[in-house]
Amino acid sequence: MITSRMACLFGTLLLAGELRAEIVNGGFESGAFAPWLTLGNTSVEGGLATPPSEGVFQALMTADLGATAGDIELFLDLLPGSLGDLLPPNAFPIGTGSAIYLDIIANAGDVLSFDWNFLTNEAVTPNALVNDFSFWSLSNEQGAVVLATPFSTGFLSSPTVFSFETGYSTSSYTILNDGTYRLGFGVMNSGDDGGDSGLLIDNVTLAAAIPEPASVTLVSVSLVLSAVGLRRRWHAKRKPRTA
Repeated sequence: MITSRMACLFGTLLLAGELRAEIVNGGFESGAFAPWLTLGNTSVEGGLATPPSEGVFQALMTADLGATAGDIELFLDLLPGSLGDLLPPNAFPIGTGSAIYLDIIANAGDVLSFDWNFLTNEAVTPNALVNDFSFWSLSNEQGAVVLATPFSTGFLSSPTVFSFETGYSTSSYTILNDGTYRLGFGVMNSGDDGGDSGLLIDNVTLAAAIPEPASVTLVSVSLVLSAVGLRRRWHAKRKPRTA
């Protein structure tokens, strides 16, 4: 017989991954960044003309007058020069930018998801010399990945201080290995601060991998065997002692 205590343990084991996978303040609904850390020009916006993808707050990073690429690479635990490597050949050198990060613990198979919106004052036509960009990064697994540049398609007129925006999109990534990671988001200028660009981030989640049926069965068998042992010990204690 499985006691209520054993059932509670069983439920705890099954839900442990999901509880561990939760990202605190992934929608910035506290109205502040904590526990996220920031570098450069960053803010949590609740009254921006472009609404958040969920809730009432969203994180904004802008590139102008921000931090250097080297400082951001160090901040996000990226290899030196890795942000510059994201620029196309013949582009202006990387300029200033801003970033945020959160350290997370994840298991293989967990699914990371986030909503993003790239905003820019650059001309949204191909120009190999000016290529501001937004990116996300995951240290210890894949480094930095471009989200959008002025080369990207589907830009809309922006109701914000920026001229154009991509509108919100959702990106997801399946964690390959168990570990501790630094999850980062950022936006960078290419060349100078003549045309600012920004990045909005919202609804950052980390969903635990669904347990394999074999794993659930193994936990079930272990709990049943433990329950049998407890029952035997209980009956043994109730038997009267003989002289």
